[in-house]
Amino acid sequence: MRIISNFLYSSLSLILIILNFAFYAYAIGNVDWVLLKENNDGKEWLDKGSIKPLPNGEISVLTKFFKNPTSSDEDGELSLYVMRINCDEKKFKDTSINGIPQFNSKWQTSNNDELIDIVIENSCSNFING
Repeated sequence: MRIISNFLYSSLSLILIILNFAFYAYAIGNVDWVLLKENNDGKEWLDKGSIKPLPNGEISVLTKFFKNPTSSDEDGELSLYVMRINCDEKKFKDTSINGIPQFNSKWQTSNNDELIDIVIENSCSNFING
């Protein structure tokens, strides 16, 4: 019985991983990246085609962040985020990071992070005007 249980668990895990990468690859093929801002921390892009309305006046967007290396012997880091944004309250939460769902993410403010601020401002502006 334990062998069957392990087999089913392994099969389900493999299917979830394959589906996760399939959705990730689909998203990469249909993007309209716009560089929003570059500063000492890195670069922030927004996929303008990904802005989607959600219930309660919220939106969902796909963003890309390149974190600048902190020393000369390391590479920068590129990350993809699916963000849920409440335009009225200027709050956000990451629902997916690099294709991995973030089920326990909490609403937060940008905490004066200019890259997050520009994502919220631009996404909400494009959604309202667009």
